[in-house]
Amino acid sequence: MLKFLGFVVILAVLRGCNAQTSAAYLLQSHSLPTDRNFMPTLGNGHLGYTVYGDAIFMNGVYNGGSGNSKRARIPNWLNITTEVCDRFGCATDAEAAVNGTSYEMDLRDGYFRSRTTYNGLGLTLEQRTYPHKYYNRALVYEVVATRNSENAARANSPQFLRLSQHPGNASDAFDFVVVSNGSSASGDFRTIRGRTEILEFERFQPTPQEIYILFSQYLEQPLQLEWPTWQAELRHRIIICMDREQSVALKELQDVLQLSASSLLEKHTDAWHNFWNRDFSIALVGNAPELSQIINAGIFYLANSLPSLSTNQKNEPFYGLSPTGLGRGNLEADYQGHNFWDTEIWMLPVVTHFGFEYGKQLLDYRGRKLEAAKYNARSKGYKGARFPWESAYTGTEVTNPCCPEVAQQEIHISPDISFALQKFLAQSGDWTWVCEKAWPIAAEVAEFVVSRAACEEFRPVCHLLNVMGPDEDHPDVDDNVYTNAVSKIALEFAEWAGGYCGNDSTELFANWRRVNDRLVILHDTELDYHPQHAGYVVNTTIKQADTILLGYPLRYDLSNTHLNDLNIYAKVTRESGPAMTWSMFAVNHLTSKEEWVGHEYFERGYKNYVRPEFKVWSETPLGYEGSANFLTGIGGFLQAIIYGYGGINFVRNNDKISMIVSFGTVPLGVDEVQVNYLRYSHSTCRWVFSNRYSRMNCGARTGPDFYMVQGKKRTLLGRSFNVTLVKGDEPVHITF
Repeated sequence: MLKFLGFVVILAVLRGCNAQTSAAYLLQSHSLPTDRNFMPTLGNGHLGYTVYGDAIFMNGVYNGGSGNSKRARIPNWLNITTEVCDRFGCATDAEAAVNGTSYEMDLRDGYFRSRTTYNGLGLTLEQRTYPHKYYNRALVYEVVATRNSENAARANSPQFLRLSQHPGNASDAFDFVVVSNGSSASGDFRTIRGRTEILEFERFQPTPQEIYILFSQYLEQPLQLEWPTWQAELRHRIIICMDREQSVALKELQDVLQLSASSLLEKHTDAWHNFWNRDFSIALVGNAPELSQIINAGIFYLANSLPSLSTNQKNEPFYGLSPTGLGRGNLEADYQGHNFWDTEIWMLPVVTHFGFEYGKQLLDYRGRKLEAAKYNARSKGYKGARFPWESAYTGTEVTNPCCPEVAQQEIHISPDISFALQKFLAQSGDWTWVCEKAWPIAAEVAEFVVSRAACEEFRPVCHLLNVMGPDEDHPDVDDNVYTNAVSKIALEFAEWAGGYCGNDSTELFANWRRVNDRLVILHDTELDYHPQHAGYVVNTTIKQADTILLGYPLRYDLSNTHLNDLNIYAKVTRESGPAMTWSMFAVNHLTSKEEWVGHEYFERGYKNYVRPEFKVWSETPLGYEGSANFLTGIGGFLQAIIYGYGGINFVRNNDKISMIVSFGTVPLGVDEVQVNYLRYSHSTCRWVFSNRYSRMNCGARTGPDFYMVQGKKRTLLGRSFNVTLVKGDEPVHITF
């Protein structure tokens, strides 16, 4: 009994964080989604789960061979519910207040809670769950029961709490054994060891993966906590810690249990507050409360799958962002937790603004899997590195056996990664990183593109044959224009990076340049547009954004031809396409100063894709089957705000990088957008824009001075500067 009383605290501590949370960061509902897949997904880069779901997942832990590899499901022992009971039974929903239970996702504090008030019993029951952002091997469940009136302290008022665990079925991914049953007398903990059942690919994974799970308290059957009627409040917590190393999980649990419940929560909320206050946030001024919540929820769901940069113990290597995040991955709808081009093209441009270290963690995953990508190329008779369409633990191809043509033909993933390396350089200005990390990947990607290209013998023309572009409705086509364009960008970047980093292989560079110069970019001169692929017929329906990506993000063609592409492909993109498609139409129209069309596509890109209760994204519009917690759609949506409405971009021109700052505009109903913060080189910037002005405020403690280039005029700005644009001003380039 004394063991439980140690967790009794003043309820004000529990409510303190919530009281400070503004409506823009607090998602409240009195009902749950009919499809529980659209409950919030929580994570900390090491562990993740969906609230009330049956699975916990750990960064980088997969089970299954080749295309059957998927995130290894750990039963969700954190899925705990509490009832208030007395000797006659437990309280029912009928005894709750009129509105029943309130469910809250607190984005600013980083936790999910439910709160039930039983008016007739004079008490409130609160339950909270979260993966700790600082103690990131720890998952936390807390419950607080409070008597709300003096009349509640009577003989027949609730006398105990009953905690029950709902972990779901046994896992088919692990062989679990009990290492220790735990003993309160010895201070030991219930410890389980799990080994994955099936290797992904023995050449790159010779042994199973092993994890250890430690419980502060293990509920083999419902736990009964005595609650004397004279006691106003009762609080209890259960901590579960997991790691590949038993010693790491044990230290985490010991460190956590040394803290009071309020201190543990404060350490977690402080970490999230630091993210919102120092790393990244977007604030809207004006009458757009729902849009504000959707933006904040999108940032939160994207960020909580990333590694915490400040942790109690050193992080393990990160295994990338899958389309539905770290807390999902057991289902085909979750893409089994695999990594796609979604990481580099759709999420990385936003994640990099959270901080360059976040971006490096995503790109480092590709660097660590370079040898596997080279193996993938050799196994198909090619040179260089062919990154798989779907990648998991080993970096070899793990595309679902249902769809072999996707794995064989979507070769644009390799130049996509090279393109992302160049964009990261253009934003970070990290010249040391480009030679140590980017150049080795870019060189191998260029070698793959050259070996994959089919060059005609008697004409100066090269093709990429039998490919599939982003539009997966059209397999086995030749010269998909997106694939060819991003390949040309990758070849140019590899040649530049090689020269910059001191490689003097003129023959190698000449070979890359020859293919780059000759690689076909289809253009219909009569209609002045880019056919999506050889033989494409105008008005043929397509799945998603493909050719229009030549404008943004590739910046390959910004001419009138690009505007014609937008108009032609808008008419034929199917209604059931993924969310990020309409965001890309929005960005491209907004940056082309076609603002009203941009507004239309921007709203289309989120209004039919976000579930109302907790602002969780779906891959497809409501009414269609699709993935939940679709981070890819979130990435496209946030790019539409930052790069479309905000009008900024980052470019490399030989050995110079620059930030392009254009006069921005704002979504309908919004007076001003405040982006805190943009990362550019050695500075941190605040970007504020409206329909009347755009202001860039940047500051840096160290590094070279910045210059502003506008037309032929070059102005010294110094390390810290303010730039204001009004409507009609030409874009400026900030460089150094």
